[in-house]
Amino acid sequence: MKSMFRKLRHVLIIMLFALFITVPAKGEEAFELHLLDVGQGMSTLIRAGGHYMLIDGGGRAASSFVVSYLQQQGIEKLDYVVVSHYDEDHISGIIGALHVFDCDTILAPDYQADTEIYASYLSAADASGAEIIYPRQGEEYPLGDAVITVVGPASYSGDLENDRSVAIRICYGNTSYLICGDAQGQEEEDMVNSGLELASDVYVVNHHGSGDSSGLYFLNEVHPAYALLSCSADNAYGHPALETMERLNAEGVSLYRTDKQGTITVYSDGTGLWFDQEPCNDFSAGGQPETDISSESGTEINADAVAVTYVCNLNTKKFHYEYCDSVNKMKESNKKFTNESRDSLIAQGYVPCKNCNP
Repeated sequence: MKSMFRKLRHVLIIMLFALFITVPAKGEEAFELHLLDVGQGMSTLIRAGGHYMLIDGGGRAASSFVVSYLQQQGIEKLDYVVVSHYDEDHISGIIGALHVFDCDTILAPDYQADTEIYASYLSAADASGAEIIYPRQGEEYPLGDAVITVVGPASYSGDLENDRSVAIRICYGNTSYLICGDAQGQEEEDMVNSGLELASDVYVVNHHGSGDSSGLYFLNEVHPAYALLSCSADNAYGHPALETMERLNAEGVSLYRTDKQGTITVYSDGTGLWFDQEPCNDFSAGGQPETDISSESGTEINADAVAVTYVCNLNTKKFHYEYCDSVNKMKESNKKFTNESRDSLIAQGYVPCKNCNP
């Protein structure tokens, strides 16, 4: 029944779009959400009237693109910059933006990272003169006629940095939008248990569609009509994961993907919303397969039988794939490179990383 209502809502919005064939002028009342095509990363631009918010900025390779895109939008000042968390694929472009645009307020997570990119971010944030706020769950901030509610995290002391992501829900008139950075299972559970409103028309998919995000109970609370996914084609992480795509498909969402469609823009007049393009509705998995490697003949091969290099953290006793973001954050003295099997490492007391799922 819920899926039928979503489909009906989608039909009504398409009918509304037919009445507005041209994109509305940038008046004081217009609202826009731009999910930028930054490859394997995430960056979202919000405009409410003459007010702007940049949420994340993509990785190093996308930094100049993000700055150029904002300049093309005629932006001179950002009311807010939101740092969801301190991973490179989210904050590099923010550093570039802070060097070019004036900014009033930075909303950032209340923890520290031991990385060079984090140090560069701190330097840029300090030089910008912006007020830095570590927002708490339930706080609200105005953006023109839009209202920004911080829906997560419940705490900045979670085991995973992804589960410390600043998560926000935006309300503009009768429309709503949910953007939660790289939030995974624990933060999603905390948001559901918070009692805060999560239901949103548009959902920017958590953590690029990883298998540990967009859980069933979380999606049932959000029950979006539209899902927007940011990832790159043929990424090394296997994003988006097939199980996540299956859950989104079961929710009956209309799906948009940057790896298939490039930058995606949503427009709203506060009553309805419409897009700059039709959904791709491609619910296939992306990137390189994380498991179930198959031979050319189609015979399935056990992944443990393939020579795979893992990186063990001698301090935390976790093991990772070489490409995992956590490896870049390890001290060199804590790294142990090995070709031992997954089962062998577990038998030695190591546990698999929940980010890269080795």
